[in-house]
Amino acid sequence: MYRRNIWSINLTLVLCFCFSQFAYSLETDFGKNIIIDANQQKLDLKNNTLTFLGKVEISQGSLKMTADKLEVIKNESENNQQELLIATGQPALYTQTLESGEVLTAQALEIRYLVAEKLLTLKGEAKITQKDSLVNGDKIEYDLTKQKLVASSNKQSGNKVRTVLTPKSEQ
Repeated sequence: MYRRNIWSINLTLVLCFCFSQFAYSLETDFGKNIIIDANQQKLDLKNNTLTFLGKVEISQGSLKMTADKLEVIKNESENNQQELLIATGQPALYTQTLESGEVLTAQALEIRYLVAEKLLTLKGEAKITQKDSLVNGDKIEYDLTKQKLVASSNKQSGNKVRTVLTPKSEQ
């Protein structure tokens, strides 16, 4: 039992170290304009929704997304103005350069990006990679500010969350 607990603690420490690298995205990206290019755009003023279709490309500094469709939903309440970007594709892709210079890549059938909270949610065949490390599952939530990642799979799919950690090679 003691040996099993030590192994569990060591594994947890290794995972925390490996995935702490995911977190350090370029903070300057979030202060830049969000630029969206697409083949078509539709505006629904009544519902505060802007829809982009066909070869959608989104950029904000080093943050890049591509999708078949993007919905930008602006939720305005008395004390909160929040934008939600919902990108769908086969798959939709997300990349961002981290402060270390490494590139974080994510993909899923649906990517939700809550702009003010800097929260990324990947749904459907979700995958996130950095260098040679990989996490995949049915759903991945990644808080860009708090540096927290939660991956899960639903019971109906029969899938499991998979993590592949590649050790650093000695030079």
